[in-house]
Amino acid sequence: MMVDGFTFSHSERLKFRKQIETLFQQGEAFSVYPFRVVHCIAQQGTEKDAPVRAGFSVPKKKMRHAHQRNRIKRLLREAWRHRKHEVYPTVPPTLQLHIFFIFTGREIPDWPATQKAMSKIIHNLQLLKYPQDGTAG
Repeated sequence: MMVDGFTFSHSERLKFRKQIETLFQQGEAFSVYPFRVVHCIAQQGTEKDAPVRAGFSVPKKKMRHAHQRNRIKRLLREAWRHRKHEVYPTVPPTLQLHIFFIFTGREIPDWPATQKAMSKIIHNLQLLKYPQDGTAG
């Protein structure tokens, strides 16, 4: 599926409890300060599904105020929205990549720092090895 423009549509969001639980049980993780990225490969559901589904989290323990957590999630979603198209070609059509971004810093990052971290994250995601037989492992 090809996504038009730089949107972050409903089908690209990681929101189903079962998918999130599977991601945290079976997924691998890496860190790019101030974010931790958990990812795993899953079977693609339908033709309409996006090749990558993403979720975002800012722990209340790190940022006490809701407006701070919302600001960080907004920055992260925006950075992902601008760069996600670079990951899409690397995902085989029969598979789907599930990603969850977790904020680990102590202060609200600025936009350039968020973009720089997202560039490193995208680079790491592009280097992922996918199963050759097209099945999720």
